[in-house]
Amino acid sequence: MNRTAQHAHKDTPRWILPSGVVSAGLPMACAAGLALIIWTQATTLEADAKIVFIVTLFAVTGWVATRLPDSLVALLAALALVFLRAQPQSALTDTLGEPIVWLLLAAFVIAAVIKDAGLAERLVAPLTKGGPRVLPFLFMTGAAVSATAFLLPSTSGRAALLLPVFLGLLSMLPDPRLAKPLALLFPTAILLSAGGSLIGAGAHVVAVEAIAATGGPRISYLDWLMIGAPLAFVSVFLATLLIFALFVPRELRNARLSPSVQGSRLTAVQRRILLVLVGLIALWITKPLHGLNEPIVALSGAVLLLFPPFCTRKPKDIFRAVDVELVLYMAATLMLAVAVIDTGLDRWLANAALAMLPAELASNGLAVIVFLSVVAVASHLAITSRSARAGILIPALALPVAGLGHDATLAILIAVMGTGFCQTMMVSAKPVAIFGAQEEAGFTQKDLFRLAVPLAPVKVALLVAFAVWIWPHQVAMLDPAQAASHGSARQAPQQIAERNDTAATVVASGIAVSLRPQARPESSSSFPETRAASRRSAVASAQPAGISQSRPNLARVRTDLRIARSQLQRDLSRLFR
Repeated sequence: MNRTAQHAHKDTPRWILPSGVVSAGLPMACAAGLALIIWTQATTLEADAKIVFIVTLFAVTGWVATRLPDSLVALLAALALVFLRAQPQSALTDTLGEPIVWLLLAAFVIAAVIKDAGLAERLVAPLTKGGPRVLPFLFMTGAAVSATAFLLPSTSGRAALLLPVFLGLLSMLPDPRLAKPLALLFPTAILLSAGGSLIGAGAHVVAVEAIAATGGPRISYLDWLMIGAPLAFVSVFLATLLIFALFVPRELRNARLSPSVQGSRLTAVQRRILLVLVGLIALWITKPLHGLNEPIVALSGAVLLLFPPFCTRKPKDIFRAVDVELVLYMAATLMLAVAVIDTGLDRWLANAALAMLPAELASNGLAVIVFLSVVAVASHLAITSRSARAGILIPALALPVAGLGHDATLAILIAVMGTGFCQTMMVSAKPVAIFGAQEEAGFTQKDLFRLAVPLAPVKVALLVAFAVWIWPHQVAMLDPAQAASHGSARQAPQQIAERNDTAATVVASGIAVSLRPQARPESSSSFPETRAASRRSAVASAQPAGISQSRPNLARVRTDLRIARSQLQRDLSRLFR
């Protein structure tokens, strides 16, 4: 069979599913063996949590070790949770109404309008001015993508809005083989740079409240910029070098890009669209002042751009640009993430990780920092939501470690910064899925592994270096009194425990607000009340003692969160006044 015939045979739709099913045989058999071990040996887990654990295991196996389409695996896993009664039916349908889904829909519409108007090519023109070589071009692109972390509050929204920029750059590449490293660079820079901005991820606000509740400094927008930006930009720089070394063919490393041939002046339509984009960014930045959520702002902008002064095509033509498969994929994976949290599996896994720390190393500061860094970086393999990872690791891992006498602020920073690494699988992060779904990107699950294997140790090493040599001095500058108290004498164990209990309660409330924005009332569940009570009992048993003991203080926690929001409003208004 010649090459053309082989290619046609490979692309024939009727062969995709059977070959995928055949390729799934051995990996799924191994997953079934692990599932049997989980069901029989994980005696401290309730039945619902075991089912979620096993279904997630099969889903990860399907994504990583088979040729089955990622969206099909995700939908099968979501349906399995419903059929096995581990989650109510509304858990699947309600995810389509989550804010992240609406944000993606609006971002895809905005991106289609930008692409249709030719604005993307104009925006990327400075990156190709003078025909730079490949490595400088990748560095400039990575820096430009990273800078958006200080303007746009969602990694998913950034990915969808930057997609037209990536597509606009493809025509300027000297060789099609450079599309893969460029496609890998965009989601990598988006994810690693998010830690540099307080608005880069919702988990950062939770971390700020936890640090304050443990007696640490009250970190403002500019303070977080000082702490997180250096790590973010160094991470993006090193990741760019790895992408260049691993994915740019040797014969293309000195190639030059084609400069943009676009005119120097924007058209009237392009200027109007750019004005709307600036307005959207301004509304996102000033959210604490007006209270409008990111999806509402993005949807308003998308609707506005569909009118004739901005768009020359019919709205139905623009709506065809929405990737429905990707939206369903996101909704299904979001359901899996929520199921892991609802059943208490997240805290069970965190407690299991904490139990792996040898007792003789628990008092060694460097060993604890390395342990926290490794767990934080690896946590995306089990928990696919970044906010969920941070919300779990802070109360279930960082605070217990701080209770051993270590610095709580450093432990929380390691936990939240380490969660920014999530490039190992397509399902690990929404920006990876958005770019991976594009045929022009050309990267596969194998390419993600090839990048993640060397990048993960680099990220761990950076976390350890910053936690040992840089962050202690920066935190001391923010709160000299606390630094003096740490340097002169260790705090009393009872005082540490009380502060950690308060911080754990703050984080638990933050999780309830940020990870379950549309919490399902128990009465709407199709399960008997006794089973719902059993699930709540399982979650309580999997939580650290500090959280369960602090439940009566939720009213005080709500007051603390309102105060924190007011503080953030003042910081942002002072910054952008």
